[in-house]
Amino acid sequence: MKKSSWFIFTFLFLIFVSSSAWIALEHIKKESLKTIKNSLQTVTLTTHEALYIWIKNRQQQIIEIAQDEALISLTQQLLQINNDKLKTSDLADSPLSQLRVFMKKKMKIHQDIGFFIISMNKKNIASMRDNNLHETNVIFKKRPVFFKRMIKGETLFVPPINSDIPIKTKNGTYVENLPTIFIGSPIYDENQKIIALLTLRIDPSYDFTRVTQLGRIGASGETYAFDKKGMLITNSRFEQQLRQIGLVAAQETSILSIRIADPGGNMLDGYTPKVTRNQLPLTVMAKSAVAGENSANVEGYRDYRGVPVFGSWIWDSSLGFGLATEIDVEEALVPNYKTRNVLILAVFSIALVSIVGFVIWTRIERQANDALEKAFSKLEKIVEERTKELQALSYQDGLTKISNRRMFDQSLDREWHRAMRYEENLSLIMIDIDFFKAYNDNYGHVQGDACLTQVAQIIAKASKRTTDTIARYGGEEFVMLLPNSSLAQANILAEQCRQEVIAQNIAHDFTQVEHLKCVSISLGVCSMVPLVNNSPPMLVQQADQQLYLAKNNGRNRVE
Repeated sequence: MKKSSWFIFTFLFLIFVSSSAWIALEHIKKESLKTIKNSLQTVTLTTHEALYIWIKNRQQQIIEIAQDEALISLTQQLLQINNDKLKTSDLADSPLSQLRVFMKKKMKIHQDIGFFIISMNKKNIASMRDNNLHETNVIFKKRPVFFKRMIKGETLFVPPINSDIPIKTKNGTYVENLPTIFIGSPIYDENQKIIALLTLRIDPSYDFTRVTQLGRIGASGETYAFDKKGMLITNSRFEQQLRQIGLVAAQETSILSIRIADPGGNMLDGYTPKVTRNQLPLTVMAKSAVAGENSANVEGYRDYRGVPVFGSWIWDSSLGFGLATEIDVEEALVPNYKTRNVLILAVFSIALVSIVGFVIWTRIERQANDALEKAFSKLEKIVEERTKELQALSYQDGLTKISNRRMFDQSLDREWHRAMRYEENLSLIMIDIDFFKAYNDNYGHVQGDACLTQVAQIIAKASKRTTDTIARYGGEEFVMLLPNSSLAQANILAEQCRQEVIAQNIAHDFTQVEHLKCVSISLGVCSMVPLVNNSPPMLVQQADQQLYLAKNNGRNRVE
C-alpha cells in the first residue's frame, strides 16, 4: 500500500510539475515574444525617423539649388538652344559647361554622383555626362508616377532605379545597370512657372543604406527598404549568402536584384523553389506593407531567403517605400530554447528524486529567468545605442559638425522651462560673421564653407561647460545658449570668442571693418530670468536686437 501510495504520489506530482513547467514555459515564451516585438518596432520606427530626416534635409537642399538665380538663368539659356544641334564639344563658356561647373560644387558637399536638368518634354538637356544628353529621362521611364508628380510641383525622393549609363565604382571600373537614387525638384522662372526639373543622382549604398544599417541587431537582424513592387532598394546584410544560393550574381548588388518573395522553404538549407522568382508570392511582411499596412509579426514567417524570421514593418506612402526590421526566429528564441531545455531536464530530474528534484527545478528556473533577463537587457542596450547614433545624425549640422537649428530649438525650450522653475538666468549669444557674403563672393563657396567650419570650432572650444548649447542658427549665424549664466558672464564669453576669432587671423581682404584684414564676428548678448508671461522667442528677439546694434555700431564688437 505504501509503495502504491508513493507511486500515485510520484505520478501525480510529476503531472503537477509537468503542468506547472508547461504553464511557466508558455508565460516565458509570451513575454519573450512581447519584448522581441517591442524591440523590432522600436528599431523600425527609429530608422524610419532617421531616413525621413535625411530625405527631408536632401529635399530642402535641392530646393535651394533649384531656386539659385544662376541655375535658373543657365537653364533658360539651354531651353532656348536647339538641342538637336548642340554638340558636346561646345566652348568652355557654354551654358552646359557653366552648369556642370556650378553643379559640381553643389554635388561635392554630399558626394552626389550626377545630376539632370530635364525639360518639360522629358528630355535631358543637361547632365555631367554627354552620353545621356537629349535622351528621354530615365526617371520618366522607370518611375513615371514620381516624374509626373515632380512636374506638377512636388520635390520628391525617387526610390532606387537601375542607371541608364555605366557608373564608376569605388575600384575605378564602370558597371552598367547599377542602382541609383534621385532627389528631384521643379525649377521655376521669374513668373513662378515650372520650366524644367532638377534632379541629383545619389549612390544608394552611401547615406541611404548606411542609415538602414544602423538598424541591424544581433547576428541576423537587418533593417531594409523596399518599393511598391516588393523590390529591395537597400543593400542586404546577407549578400554573401545570396550569392552562394544564386539569388545575386557575383558582380551584382542586392539593390533592385532581390524581390522580397517567399521561396517556400529555407534556401540556405538547399531548398529550391519549383517556379521562377517572379512567380513566387511576396513574403507575409512585404504583402502587408505594399498594401499600406504598418504591423509586426512574432508568429514567424519566411523571408526572401526562406529563413523563418520575426519582423516589424512600416509603409510610408509620402516617400513611396516601405521599411522592415527582421531577425531570425532561431536567434530571437535562443533564450527561450535554453529555458525550455532546462525545464525538460528539471521534470525528469524531479521524477527521479521527488522533492529534491523539485528544489533543483525551482533553482534552475530562477537561473534561466536571470539568463533571459540578461539577454533582453543586452538587446535593449544595443537598440538604445543604435537609437543614440541615429539621433546624433539628426541633431548635427552636416557642414560644421556642431549642433543644428533643430537641436537649438529643443534645447531653448527645455532650458527656458528649467530656468523658469528654478528662477535662474538664461543667457543667449547670437553671432554673425562680418561681411561673410563678400568673403564668399571673392574666395568661393568651398573656402567659405571652410571659414564657417573654422569659426564654428573656435566658438565651440570657447565654451567649457557641457550644459551649454553651441549651434549653427542659419547661414553664417551661430548661437550660444548658456543656462544659469549672468549677463556679465555671457559678455565675458562673447568677448573671448570675438578675440579668439581675430587671433586666428583668417585672411579677409574684402572686409569693411576698420583696421582689419581678417575675419571678425559681431555678437549680441541677452540674459533674463524667464517669467510665465514670457516665451523663448523673446530671448532670441532681444539677442538679435543686440546683434543688430553690434553690426550697426561698426561690427567686430559685443553688444
